[in-house]
Amino acid sequence: MFDSLKDNGFISVSEKADRETLSTIEGEYYNGENFDPKEHELQKLLSTIKDNPFLDLADVLNRRDRLKVQLIAVSKRVSKLILENSSAYTSELQRVTVLTSALQDSIETCYNARSNLRHAQYQITTRNLTLIRNEMRKQQWIHVLQNIEKLKKLHSIDQRLKEMVKHEDFVGAIQLYSQCGNTVHQYKEYQCIRDLSSKLQDTLDFIEESIDVTLAKLCSHFNPHTYQSLLNAYRLLGKSLTSMDQLQMHFLNVVQTRTLEILVKTVGTMKNEQNLSSYTDLCKIIPEESFSSCLHDLNVCFWQIIKSYKLVWLWHERNSPSIEATNSDTPEPSQEFLLQKLESGSGRLWHEIQQKMKTFILENNMSHFKFEAFLQVLKMTNRLMEIGEQFCQSDSNVLQEAMRRQSIVYFRSYHNGRLEELKMFLENEMWQWCPVKSTFHITQLHEFRFLRETSSIASDLTTSTSFNQKADLDLFDRYLYTDREHPFDLDQTRTTLSSSPSQYSTNSFDGGDDGNIVNGTSNNEKKIRSNSNSSSDSDGENERKGRSTHRTRSRYNDEKNGSTIVTNTTLNVTRLFGRYMEMIEMLKPIAFDVIICMTQLFDYYLYTVYTSFACDMNEIPIDALSSRLRFTIKRISDNLIANNNFEAASNEKIPAAHLSPLVDINSSSSILYGLPQRVVAAESLVFLAEQFDFLLPYLKLMIPTERHTFLIQFYSQTVQVTHELRIPIYHNVSANILDYMSIALMISKVNWDIGEILTQHNIYVDELANELQTFRNRLDHINDQALPIPKAVYRTLWDQILDKVFYTMVEGYANAKRCSNEGRALMQLDFQQLLRRLERIIEDMKPLPHKEFVENYIKAYYLPEQSIDQWIRDNTIYTTKQRMALVSMMSHLSKRKRAQLSQYLDEQERSRTPVSASS
Repeated sequence: MFDSLKDNGFISVSEKADRETLSTIEGEYYNGENFDPKEHELQKLLSTIKDNPFLDLADVLNRRDRLKVQLIAVSKRVSKLILENSSAYTSELQRVTVLTSALQDSIETCYNARSNLRHAQYQITTRNLTLIRNEMRKQQWIHVLQNIEKLKKLHSIDQRLKEMVKHEDFVGAIQLYSQCGNTVHQYKEYQCIRDLSSKLQDTLDFIEESIDVTLAKLCSHFNPHTYQSLLNAYRLLGKSLTSMDQLQMHFLNVVQTRTLEILVKTVGTMKNEQNLSSYTDLCKIIPEESFSSCLHDLNVCFWQIIKSYKLVWLWHERNSPSIEATNSDTPEPSQEFLLQKLESGSGRLWHEIQQKMKTFILENNMSHFKFEAFLQVLKMTNRLMEIGEQFCQSDSNVLQEAMRRQSIVYFRSYHNGRLEELKMFLENEMWQWCPVKSTFHITQLHEFRFLRETSSIASDLTTSTSFNQKADLDLFDRYLYTDREHPFDLDQTRTTLSSSPSQYSTNSFDGGDDGNIVNGTSNNEKKIRSNSNSSSDSDGENERKGRSTHRTRSRYNDEKNGSTIVTNTTLNVTRLFGRYMEMIEMLKPIAFDVIICMTQLFDYYLYTVYTSFACDMNEIPIDALSSRLRFTIKRISDNLIANNNFEAASNEKIPAAHLSPLVDINSSSSILYGLPQRVVAAESLVFLAEQFDFLLPYLKLMIPTERHTFLIQFYSQTVQVTHELRIPIYHNVSANILDYMSIALMISKVNWDIGEILTQHNIYVDELANELQTFRNRLDHINDQALPIPKAVYRTLWDQILDKVFYTMVEGYANAKRCSNEGRALMQLDFQQLLRRLERIIEDMKPLPHKEFVENYIKAYYLPEQSIDQWIRDNTIYTTKQRMALVSMMSHLSKRKRAQLSQYLDEQERSRTPVSASS
């Protein structure tokens, strides 16, 4: 402002000083608006205290002096400006005076005009006042008639509102009510309107109650149009924020009421008893025959509730909450807020459903249910848990724990019953072959249908990842928008299994053919007996028969290409494996316990086969049982087999099964000392072991990784040693088909102290070969007519027989009192002749096993004196007697060497013989 007044002429010294002073004034002083100079200076003064808490008086005085100088300069400049503009001020003041005089004249003119107008109005309008009054009265009566018409309509509005509510036109009813409310408020001075106001309030309560009832119905059967109408109604009522809470409360209430209705309907006439009013009390008295249908109805009810909740959820995801604008001042909830409410409410709803289902399951005793019935319970419960997982990502721990507890109780009872049944089956088992098709596989059994549904048999099972994994089926995608189907339309056409042994032991399975198997002695076995008697004719006839059948030998197939050898009991145990695995698939928490029970079934079958066929008549050789097999038998005996009834009851053990007295396997009148029954028993056990081996990948998938150690140990110590049980089972057959003592006696009676080399073998070779030919014929007949004998059994039998025959020959040679070099050559001749005969009898088994046992013994006679000492010490497979006889018959040994070897063998024999305590 001051800069515009600068003079371009001569400036005095004082003027120059004033300008310099004005230039030092701060810019804030030029801001005239809301500026307080005192506060400004105090703030500046206070800002200096931050660095120094004490004020400097000199500084304050300097500030004051500077402000005084600035004030004087400003005052001078203002005075100068006033003096410069005084002439303009005088002229402007004169103009104001003239304007004031003009305004006073105008006021006087206006006053006169108004006085004249009032006078004219009085004279002109007086005559028209009557007309105006009459018109006003007319308008008043028209208004009164209109009000009477509105009051008449208001009194009939209540019935119209109820009709609209009946047709679920809640939005129209509320809008009509609002209009009526405004009208009632307008005419509140009338007495009749006051009564109508109270009646309309009751009608509003009725509308809200009807809306609430309709909202509750949507919890079971969702209708999007009805739900849209209800939301609009809640918006008109100003209750949008509470509508979601009300809906979730109805969902919880409908779970309570619908479940109670279903139980009351199931129980029937007993519902009127007062002590059965609660849900828990009703659960306790559900009849066993109605349990499955009641469970099905409950699950369908829960599905309908969850389905409605899901549809509400999806409706809010697809629709914005502000569908219909309202004039309400109540804020509308956002879509995100509503979805969060629905998400949190889904967990509460699912928890309530779990609690109801938990009570229903735990309050019922399922231990007497049939297996298929209990399996159906598991399947429906698992399907419900699948729904819960897809509904709110819940693990359903409450429901899983309830099913785990019931499953443990049920399965313990069921497994004990199956062990008792297995004992009964084994004690009544005739151990006859149950013919099945060559293409038979356990997955063809009805109980293993779940394996056919999960993976192909031909696929590599060790790499299969489809088994034991949850299906990719989205239940909501499939069943959400249909009312004709629901997730609990499970397959209920399965055959209901009875707990009675007769029904349980049926043999109807896919691919099976049980028509030729009967209890007792079969026609095939009778043929074997008659033919075996005729096969023991003269030696010459056997020899001719052996030559005639040389080219048409019976074929013994290996395990891969041969027939499957099973019994009725084997198939029943296999079915139990399928049922147990199906239960595991339904309820994972008890998977390990069920697998242990599966191993107990296998253990009991193995132990029964062992005690029935491997511990009969003759004592089992020490080398017949491997260390693993001995350990397995002892483990089963200690952990599973009860020695008495008290132990069986207290330790959950089971007594050992005994062989049926109708099964003859030890007498000479039996077929080769029960060879067919032994083959069926041993090979059916091998079949069970193969099934366990087949199921191993599945079983591993069913249990946690840390539990695999048990399975691996069971497979290595039990399943893989079943093949070794063939040796003791067939030992009694190989030990009794020949009279080994007679053969040894015949050999010892031969004169081996001869002086010339003979070209004719001894007669015991023919006798022994004829006996072995007879056995081969009988074995071929069994294989051709009654039972397909596997190649492994064939080899095991001949291995044991040849082992005993060659041992008998060495024993016979050792019993000879004297033997010359020519006699030792005769032994070699006899042995070679026997080998040639054996190669014709057992042409498909080369080289013959154990022949080195005889060859080494005969050749040892020719060893020089310096080598015989090492031979005696190394060949401990020969008995001390056999080695002693060899030393005594070697004529080329010196007396000193013979004495040394005899002393060594005597000491070895004494060290091996235990000393009696009585001595």
